[in-house]
Amino acid sequence: MEPILLNRCRFVLYSWRGDVGENVSVYIEDGRIAWIGADSPPLGAKSGFVVDCDKHVLMPCLYNAHTHAAMVLLRGYHDDSELMDWLGHMWAVEWNLDPHIVYLASKLAVLEMVAGGTCGFMDMYFYPEETVKAAKEVGVRVALGPVIMGDVDPYKAVEISLEFAKRFWRDDTVKPVFNVHSIYATPHDAIKLAAEKSLELGVPLHIHVSETRREVYEAKKRYGVFPVELLDRKLKALHSRTVLVHAGWIASWELELVKRARASIVHCPTSNMKLATAGHFPAYEAIEMGINVGLGTDGAASNNSLDMFLEMKMMVMLQRHSYWDTRIKAVHALKAATIGSAHAMGLEDVGEVRVGYKADLVLLDIVSPRIQPLRQDNLVSTIVYAATGDNVAYTIVDGKPVYTPENREEMFEEAVRIAGELNSFIEKLGGEKIQVPPCSPQQACKMPTMSVKGGSVIAKPG
Repeated sequence: MEPILLNRCRFVLYSWRGDVGENVSVYIEDGRIAWIGADSPPLGAKSGFVVDCDKHVLMPCLYNAHTHAAMVLLRGYHDDSELMDWLGHMWAVEWNLDPHIVYLASKLAVLEMVAGGTCGFMDMYFYPEETVKAAKEVGVRVALGPVIMGDVDPYKAVEISLEFAKRFWRDDTVKPVFNVHSIYATPHDAIKLAAEKSLELGVPLHIHVSETRREVYEAKKRYGVFPVELLDRKLKALHSRTVLVHAGWIASWELELVKRARASIVHCPTSNMKLATAGHFPAYEAIEMGINVGLGTDGAASNNSLDMFLEMKMMVMLQRHSYWDTRIKAVHALKAATIGSAHAMGLEDVGEVRVGYKADLVLLDIVSPRIQPLRQDNLVSTIVYAATGDNVAYTIVDGKPVYTPENREEMFEEAVRIAGELNSFIEKLGGEKIQVPPCSPQQACKMPTMSVKGGSVIAKPG
């Protein structure tokens, strides 16, 4: 691995806390930050890849702790629909997915994320091997596993997830995840068993929870408890590796359960607003209680963007709109998008510019008028409220420059080519709609492999 010298960076944001250095150099060796200083770098430091960054801000990478990468296929598809109508159109497309389309869509999403300063993401979608392939080709970190949802044999579904986890157990950039969709779309026996295996292996148990008022009311009506209570008391699925996504309708006493379990919560503000799910995730209370809070974009179908800089701003804006005050600060969003998301994903030694930490770093180009004037005292504020992914000049993952001015044009040309293939796929479907969610993993489904035609689910030939 070629060493990297980031030479004389105009500003270095060391962490979410807002500690800033000026005219600082950083030397990277064997994938980790080996030296930070304002004087001459170590001997041999200039023999590798050198970036003169006097017009850049160096900062920790961002991590997208909840998305459905391949749903970039559905960006702008039936926007402005109510949730259940929107879902019907999404499911109709998803019944027709194949591995190649998921690979192409995942690749496009990964290209977007890496160009926007995201070094890794936690994914929940079909054909996870295809998303792994796309992530490895670009060079980003990914945490994922098969989605367990629909009419599946719960024990076979968890067994398939366990096999996936063991396959990538020693991979440096792929983190296994037990993906259980939700308390309403996943068999409860599968949630119980997946929770047990995730704790046993020390990998995330990733689940949507309390996203809508309807979900909360249905849980109370059917089980006598709220969704997080159900996970804790009846399914034994709330523990230190549990990652709860959305939690827009979480109750105060459920937050206490999350705190006690040392679980994480991932906030997806833009998606929640776009889908009009309402509610209010109490981020300030969660943070004050010591709960780990991460940040995610959700999929591009319910956000349209995978830009984590924009998501940080949306987190603060939505929280302030809900609280009617400014108790949520820029540093809260920056923490959620860096070490908060990284912790939820099971990553260690990332999220700060610190000697010994893994070199997951971003260089922002500060010549843009959008983020000027820039000073030490307004750096964090400018990053959270003014910067976007378009300000990213370099993304370095695990000590490798994966997005640079040199490969930018080639990557964008590939994105355009992929988009053409995805558009051809979408155009063939003709706006179908269905109210039956897909079944996953397919090998555990109790019904044949299906597709959608004329608004009905039909068995595929063979």
